Amino acid sequence: MLHADSRVAFALLDRQHAVQRTGELPLAELAAAVPTSRVEGILHPSDSVLTTVTVPPLPTHRLQAAVAGAVEPMLLGDIENLAVAHGARAGDGSVAVAWAAREPLARALRLLADSGLPADALVPAPLALPLTDTGWTVLVRDDHVVVRTGAQTGQVWAIDPFATTDADPAVAALLPTLEQDAPGAVGWIDPQPAGWPELTGTERRALPAAARWQGVLPGWSLALADLQPHRSGRSPWRQPAAWAAGAAAVWLLGLNVHAWQLGREEVALRQRMATQVKTAFPDIPVVLDPLRQAEQRRDALRAAGGEFGSSDFLPLALATTQLLPAATNNVVALRYAQGELKLELVDDGIGMVAKAGAAPAPAPQQQATRGLRRFAPRREQAAAPAPTPAPAASRMEIDPAIMQRAEGLGLHVTHDDGVWTIRSAASAGQDGGARPASQGGGVRIQQDNPRR
Repeated sequence: MLHADSRVAFALLDRQHAVQRTGELPLAELAAAVPTSRVEGILHPSDSVLTTVTVPPLPTHRLQAAVAGAVEPMLLGDIENLAVAHGARAGDGSVAVAWAAREPLARALRLLADSGLPADALVPAPLALPLTDTGWTVLVRDDHVVVRTGAQTGQVWAIDPFATTDADPAVAALLPTLEQDAPGAVGWIDPQPAGWPELTGTERRALPAAARWQGVLPGWSLALADLQPHRSGRSPWRQPAAWAAGAAAVWLLGLNVHAWQLGREEVALRQRMATQVKTAFPDIPVVLDPLRQAEQRRDALRAAGGEFGSSDFLPLALATTQLLPAATNNVVALRYAQGELKLELVDDGIGMVAKAGAAPAPAPQQQATRGLRRFAPRREQAAAPAPTPAPAASRMEIDPAIMQRAEGLGLHVTHDDGVWTIRSAASAGQDGGARPASQGGGVRIQQDNPRR
């Protein structure tokens, strides 16, 4: 009977099922000596029965009852006293089944849990051996021959200690089955028996002692849920819950980082909006809600009827399109400042006409006076000899039709060095105009090149 001081064989495996450590320790000391994340128990060969039954195709929730019905005729006692576990139904209808005494199994699970080794699985001894592709795997343990014959099948034979034969007792126990089934290979885990007979078509292979721990266990076991004790310190859901908690923490961290980035973008957007509103409406003293204040100012402008002053940009631009229709698609630069619109066109000749006129050469006295001219009385002018006519010179001036159109549109237009200057006639000054001449003699002062 298993108890806390029982010495049990153990093996510590890594995730690749490589053996890291083996030995024997009392059950009470094993949990402290060996760190574990999953505990899988291997039953003694005599503690369980492994066989195969055939059941019809049934839904999963009815398979357990069908297996119990197929197993019950094989039992000598009551099935309620047994723990029955089974695998999935194969294509040929076969189902691997194992059973063991219910009460000893529950007691063993409680003892393992109390020792700090809560069992995740309890498997029959044959299913713990390594699986070979074309043969069997054999292990001799405690007067039993344990054989794994397939992924979910295996057999156990007891060695007769009183057998009178020259062959090894283990070989003698296994030989009838070997002669009947004749597997392609038999892998014998050390120590190998003596007196192995020569079997036609069966290859004998030697396996290391550590191979007994490296079998791939099936997905089912005798550690049934109703036999498991209450696990106060460890739950089968602990690891999935830990992974879920970690994923939730990463998700929450990502949400917080994303919210922080959105907050920064919101602050930057509000600052840009406030700057744009302040630029568009400089008369607003403080910008608290850019969107609402901009909407209010827009609505106020709409309520004003959309009226503009004659010197505003939009009226000047619309009037310019009527004044210079030939400038369409020919504008190089456009500037507006303080009620004045300046245009630079691709062709300086647009809106200009050539005009021939005589320009007398300036007299030396006139050049010396730097723009000051002395006009004699009319009688003196009549007596003076007529000046020699100068040759005619050609120069460009604004088309009179444009000047007439500008007058009708209420605009004041000038052209200087290829730049058109357009402003409202109401706001245009009268600087640069010549005053009328006096009737008597005297000195009149004016600019040689008047600027507008």
